[in-house]
Amino acid sequence: MMKRYFEIALLGAAFFGLSACTKKSAQPLVPAMPTLPPITTTSAITVDCSQQQGNVMRLEQSNVHSSTSAMPGEKARTWLQSMNHKTIRTWLALRTIYNQGYNYNYQGSVRVEPSLDFYSTCADSLLVALTAYKPSAASPLPGDGKGVLFQNFIKQTLIYYKTKYPKIKYIQAGNEPDYNGETAVEYYEVYKDYYKAVNAANAEMGLAGNNRIMLSNGAFTSTTNFSALVSYSSQFFALYAADTDPAKRLDFFSMNCYTEQTNPKLFETAKAQITAALSSKGLGARQVFATEYGLVGGTFIPAAWTQAQTMTAWAPGQLAKAFYLYEGGVDRVFNWSISHGEILHKSELTDVTNNAYPNPYGYALMFAKEVSDRGTRVKVTSTKLSNAGLGINALASAGNGKGIAILVWNYNYTNYVADQNIEVKINNIPKALFNDKINAKIYYVDSKNNNVYNNPSQTSLKSTTEQAYNYSASLSVPLSLEGNSVALIVLNP
Repeated sequence: MMKRYFEIALLGAAFFGLSACTKKSAQPLVPAMPTLPPITTTSAITVDCSQQQGNVMRLEQSNVHSSTSAMPGEKARTWLQSMNHKTIRTWLALRTIYNQGYNYNYQGSVRVEPSLDFYSTCADSLLVALTAYKPSAASPLPGDGKGVLFQNFIKQTLIYYKTKYPKIKYIQAGNEPDYNGETAVEYYEVYKDYYKAVNAANAEMGLAGNNRIMLSNGAFTSTTNFSALVSYSSQFFALYAADTDPAKRLDFFSMNCYTEQTNPKLFETAKAQITAALSSKGLGARQVFATEYGLVGGTFIPAAWTQAQTMTAWAPGQLAKAFYLYEGGVDRVFNWSISHGEILHKSELTDVTNNAYPNPYGYALMFAKEVSDRGTRVKVTSTKLSNAGLGINALASAGNGKGIAILVWNYNYTNYVADQNIEVKINNIPKALFNDKINAKIYYVDSKNNNVYNNPSQTSLKSTTEQAYNYSASLSVPLSLEGNSVALIVLNP
C-alpha cells in the first residue's frame, strides 16, 4: 500500500526548466512521504551509487551545423551555449571560395562569415569540413585541383579563416570520399595536398604543438555496414604508411556512423576496429571522432514509420548509438545536427531563427547535459537490454552538489514494443548529497510529452511528476516507457 501511494503521489504534475529553459515556479509539492520501506520488487534498471565509474561520458559535448540551416537567432545561441560544447563542426567549400570569395552564401541568404561568427560563440573550438576539392568547368580551382598551386590556395584559405576565427582548430580533408565514389588511391592524392597545405599554414602562422591546426581524413562513412567503413579506412592507412614524406600527418581519424540500426552495440567496438586497422599497417593509435551519426542516413524514413514516429524515435536512437560509441572509447561524437533545413528529424531545434524550440532530439541532449552536470558516473545495470543494444538502457551520475540524474532510453527501432511499466531502483544513495529530503522529478520525451512536432503547444519542457519525500538509502521510481522513448529522473536535495 505504501508503494502504491508513492506511485499515485508521483502523478502530480509540475513545471520545471532545465539549464536551457526559463525556470517556472513549481506547483506545491505533495506533502513529504514517510521513509520508504525496503524495496522488494524486481527492477528493469538498477543504479548503484556506491560504484563510481569515473567522469561521466558527455553525450552532448559536440555538435554540427548544417549548411542547410537558417541563420540562428539569439534564443538558439543561448540554448547552444548552455550545452558547453567542446567543438562545433561546420563547413567551407574550396571550389566556392575560389569562385565566389570568402564570404559566400551557404544556401539562401546565409553567408559563411556571419555563420562562423555565430558558432564561434557557442563552443570552445570549431572543426571545419573543408570540402569541394574537385574542379568543374563552371567552378575551376588553382592547378586544376592538384599540386603546388592548389596547396597554396588551401594554405591561404586556412590562414584567412584561422586569423579571423581563431577557434578553428580541426580540419577535415573533404567529407565522405568513399560514399562519393572515390577510391582510396584517388582520395589519398588529394589528402597529400591537404597535409602539405596545413603544414605550410601552421608554419606561416607560427602555430605549433597543441596550438596548431589539426588535420584528419574527410570522414569515411558507409550506407551498408560498419565493416565497409573499416575496409576503406584500412586501404587509406596502407597508403599513408607507404607515404615516405616525413611531413605527412594524420592528427585524428574521422568517421560518420549511419548503419547498425538493429545493432547499436556494435559501435562499442568502433574505435577498437579503427585502432587495429592502424596497428596492422604499423601506425600508432589516433583520436577518433564520429563527426556525424544518425539512426538512418539521408532523407530515408523506414517504411513502417511516419514522419512523426521518426521524430520521436530519433531521440532514443541517437542516445543508443552515442552511448556505445563513447563506451568503446571514441573521443568525440558530434550530434547531427543543430538545425537541418531539409530533414526535420535530424534537427535538435525547430524555428532556429526565432524561438529555437527543442525537438525530441534537442530535449534528449538537454537531458544528457543534466547527467553531465553531476560529474561522476555511477553503475547502471538493465534486465531489459538485448545483446545488440536494443531495449531499455540508462546512464547515471551523481555529485557536484546536484544530487543524482538518470537518463533512460528505450530504443527498439521499428520493432513494435508495447508501452512498458518498469521500475528504476536506486541503491546506496549518499545521504551527504541530500541530508533529510529528496526531491524527485521525472521527464519524458515520447509521442505525447515534450514533443513540439506532435503537439505544437509543447514549446517548453515540462515534468510529468514531482515528489518530495524523506531520505532513504534505496528507492524505486516507476516509469512508463513507449517502445521508442526517453526519460530523465532527477533527484535533487
